[in-house]
Amino acid sequence: MEYQILLVEDDLENCDILIHYLGKIGNYHTTVAHNALEALAMVKKMNFHLILLDIILPGTDGIDLCVQLRKNLYCPIIFISCLDDEETIVRAMRMGGDDYLTKPFRYPILQAHMEAALRRMQLGSSRIADDIKIGNHTLSTREHMLIKNDEEIYLSPTEFELLIYFINNENTVLKFEEIYQYIWKKPSYGDLRTVFTHVRNLRKKLEEDPSVPQFISTVPRIGYRFSSLKTIVPDEAS
Repeated sequence: MEYQILLVEDDLENCDILIHYLGKIGNYHTTVAHNALEALAMVKKMNFHLILLDIILPGTDGIDLCVQLRKNLYCPIIFISCLDDEETIVRAMRMGGDDYLTKPFRYPILQAHMEAALRRMQLGSSRIADDIKIGNHTLSTREHMLIKNDEEIYLSPTEFELLIYFINNENTVLKFEEIYQYIWKKPSYGDLRTVFTHVRNLRKKLEEDPSVPQFISTVPRIGYRFSSLKTIVPDEAS
């Protein structure tokens, strides 16, 4: 299978190097956009399996572009940026990013992150076709969206996979490290910030009041517990 990759990067030299490397791997076809307007135009024309997104772009920056893409786009978004301050990384992940790599990085490391993100997509697409009731909300497993108070809220691939993991382990205390290794397929080496960020994002979308969570509760210094009145809504087409 050939994966369609959108690279949003304004540095021409970086583009050439990445295109060459991904092409050498053999199963990636890379399309390049040099700014937000080009990227938005391309996602209307093509379906991409994954987006590599720089933050420093002319005009609209990568984080604001990610917000626009996440309104109706479901595919992994990996930020690639020379910015390595914690505030920027956390903001990028909160605004819809699935992963973050700081330049310069080794290209096999990028490949490993891309493969992990694509595996999460494949796992998500292989879930049951029925919708799931979570309290008064509905999780559409086909559209990867949460229907909350008649509002359609899109979930990123990581948010969707995380929510499915919680649902499948309802009323079980899941340790922070356990969650990290299940979602990202590697040890955290003590850096669990990405787990906290994605759970915070998921709470904002799922909970009526994220500061007093009903579904995802924190077990201090240990992990999280998910609880809800879970029911499966049969697929009428089946």
